[in-house]
Amino acid sequence: MHWNSLAVALYLLTVLTGIFGNIWVICSIARSRKPRGLLAHTSPSDRLRAYISVLSIVDLTVLMVLFVRTIYLSVPHLMLDTNSCRAMFVIEQAVKLASLTLLSCISIERYITIRKPFCGQVRKRFLKMTPVVALLLLTAVIVAVLAQVHAVMTTPDSMNCTRTSRERTMPRLGAYLTAIAFLSNLTTISVNYGQIVRHVRRKFTKRKARVVAHSRTTRESMVNEPRYMREMTNAIIRVFVFHVVCWLPSCLIQLVPDFSLVSELITSIRLFNNFTDFSTMRWTIFIANWLTYANAAGNWIFYAAMNRELRSLIRFATERRKRSTMSHTASPSNVHRTLRQQNNSPITGRSRASLNSVREVL
Repeated sequence: MHWNSLAVALYLLTVLTGIFGNIWVICSIARSRKPRGLLAHTSPSDRLRAYISVLSIVDLTVLMVLFVRTIYLSVPHLMLDTNSCRAMFVIEQAVKLASLTLLSCISIERYITIRKPFCGQVRKRFLKMTPVVALLLLTAVIVAVLAQVHAVMTTPDSMNCTRTSRERTMPRLGAYLTAIAFLSNLTTISVNYGQIVRHVRRKFTKRKARVVAHSRTTRESMVNEPRYMREMTNAIIRVFVFHVVCWLPSCLIQLVPDFSLVSELITSIRLFNNFTDFSTMRWTIFIANWLTYANAAGNWIFYAAMNRELRSLIRFATERRKRSTMSHTASPSNVHRTLRQQNNSPITGRSRASLNSVREVL
């Protein structure tokens, strides 16, 4: 019972952190959205904000799945049925895969924007097609997830969910395709961010060599890396490490031939074999499973709270809205002050006409 309480506390902390952060991101981006007339010309910042807002919504769904897990852990005697297990399995796999796919799209967007590997027109078309292709691939993998549904059922005591180990071709094939999809998305994220860091450092190396070549008195050691390059590189490395730490253990376990371990990772609601087995492997599965939820709870920190560009856009929109509100609240007072002055003075025909026109506007 002691470990059960710790797991519940950890899950609740993860859920609350993620819900607070993702709702803050959604509300902030919604307040700073562009007018409809300007949406036809989307910049990289606009597309990034769109990705981040959708990612926040998907991550909220992931955290809701964790909240359901928390309920079952908090009520140890709450029994499960087969339909509940299958619904949890499909929703959890689908939203986790959607979250990782969005992260992959963001990494592609950033790589193409910074690296510029294509010409202008090809780059624009590629960026427009990226979410379409990602959605098609996500749909195909969700079909593979649905192919595994019939293998999901409850344990004999109806206290947990499991997958049958019978030799069924379709569930096993679907499981491997799903695992490959998770690992492919993580690989895409890693490669894109690695290429960005490599590009930035190579650019600085060329710049340093050019400065040294044009100045005989300057040594290479005296040419320091610009601050913006250093900050951007550190930010990308932090994001890269965060995603790899959160997703790599789960991706590797899903590729393990041991079907029981995979079932424990992606199907079980109450881990540690319903808190009866605390072996090293059970702890590994628990941590690997929790890290995927921690990724959903922490994405907003790396993509919004620590994203200086997005924060500056939100701050600019907020200040602009405040100035607009202040101007609207100040203008009626000026009009009323003018009206009071006109009421205190003799009203001529022309001034009476202007007064009536002001009243009509008000």
